[in-house]
Amino acid sequence: MAAKRKSEHPLRDNIEVMVFAVAMALGLKVFALEAYQIPTGSMQPTLMGTVLLDPDRNVSSGGVHDRVLVDKLTYLLRDPKRWEVAVFRYPLATVNNYVKRVVGLPGEELWIRHGDLWAKPEGVDAGFRILRKPASLQKHLWKMVRPLPGSPPAAWSGWRRSGAFEPGVDGPLNLVGRANVELRVPVRDDYRDGYPAGIRSRIPISGGAATSHKVVSDLKVGFQATPRAGGGTLHLRCDFGPYPVHLEIPADKEKEIRIALPDEESVTLEGISSPGEPISCEVAFWDHHLEVHLESGNREAVFKRDFTLEPVRSSQNSIRFSTEEGGWTLELPSLWRDIHYLSPLNGGTPVFEIPDGHYFMMGDNTQNSLDSRDWEARVLVFDPPVDGVAELRGDFLQHGSDPFYDNPRWNGEGSLMTFRDRWGSLHTLTRDDLKGSKDRREHSPLVPRRFILGKATAVFLPIPPFSPVVRIGLVH
Repeated sequence: MAAKRKSEHPLRDNIEVMVFAVAMALGLKVFALEAYQIPTGSMQPTLMGTVLLDPDRNVSSGGVHDRVLVDKLTYLLRDPKRWEVAVFRYPLATVNNYVKRVVGLPGEELWIRHGDLWAKPEGVDAGFRILRKPASLQKHLWKMVRPLPGSPPAAWSGWRRSGAFEPGVDGPLNLVGRANVELRVPVRDDYRDGYPAGIRSRIPISGGAATSHKVVSDLKVGFQATPRAGGGTLHLRCDFGPYPVHLEIPADKEKEIRIALPDEESVTLEGISSPGEPISCEVAFWDHHLEVHLESGNREAVFKRDFTLEPVRSSQNSIRFSTEEGGWTLELPSLWRDIHYLSPLNGGTPVFEIPDGHYFMMGDNTQNSLDSRDWEARVLVFDPPVDGVAELRGDFLQHGSDPFYDNPRWNGEGSLMTFRDRWGSLHTLTRDDLKGSKDRREHSPLVPRRFILGKATAVFLPIPPFSPVVRIGLVH
């Protein structure tokens, strides 16, 4: 093989390589991939952007701000799908990019009711149907609420026990006769649910929205129980808000498992119990869908069903284990909750019409998310036009975390208004300019298709020592 001939123009070759590399990088950024930093907590804990408090002095001490890789190619080939996490230009201030979850699609009406989302075709008299997140997504959205992060691993805090137990305060409970174990503290949409134990206590909470305490109905219960020879039936009663589920697990696999359903029907599954063999069980209810999964050794029993139920506000939820004869050892259960979607925080209507070519976006942390529910435009109309401008439209944002972005703003003397329009241009207006104007506010909940930039695919930072928690993984 002949030796490679040495270039006669090494400097030019190096410049060409550098130009090509820069062009490739810019091409990837424009057409394929781009990284964004998450500044706020609207998508927490799916995506984190938060200041952390010093646990001793309750002052700001560091933070967690995810870096997200955004796929810009997918939405060039197809339209966004419901439940995807998208990055888009904020319609009322297009110089700002937002990241939210796509929940409402073109050509439908969206209804936010009692923590769930409902939809129907726009302009059709048919009733609303609940929007049900697929199980493949839901498993990533559960927020653990019990055991409380930071508590001892086997502490039954919040559980009330009555009846026949072998002595013991913590650890597994031995039910030796008629006994009840019940979680009496209702599960609410606590702002800090779902955060890693290492930072949960350091998450700041402020404002009425952040301290919402709605009772939730969408829960998942996971536990392990072991029957003993001669044991009776273990009962699990789950009141998922107004929707009860009753599970009966016999200690003998020759007897069937029975499930009483929220629609007052009941089903049976083949028994799987054997004395001395632990049974792992999960009961999950979300978006009016129930899944029950039991496993013991190489045996399992599975039940899944969608329900057509009316939207009812949850005033109470509870989890209760009981047995008449005893003969069971019960490990400390785990409990998770789903996202609880709040209606507009400003008290507006919870029903939204979404025309063709537009989308409705919401943050996973609806207690502290400025999203489609509450976006509001300030519109100034001039007749005659002022400096050639007949109308100004921009974000009506007051008393934000950064006063620089309050819109509009007045100078100290109250003689000049600065107005930032939706394209980011600043306009300075005198009181004389405003005398003949019409000033109105409009709810502006929708994102045009052309403003959607890409699909959030992965979190690749932060990591220790730059962060107290590891934040690497796919975005679901």
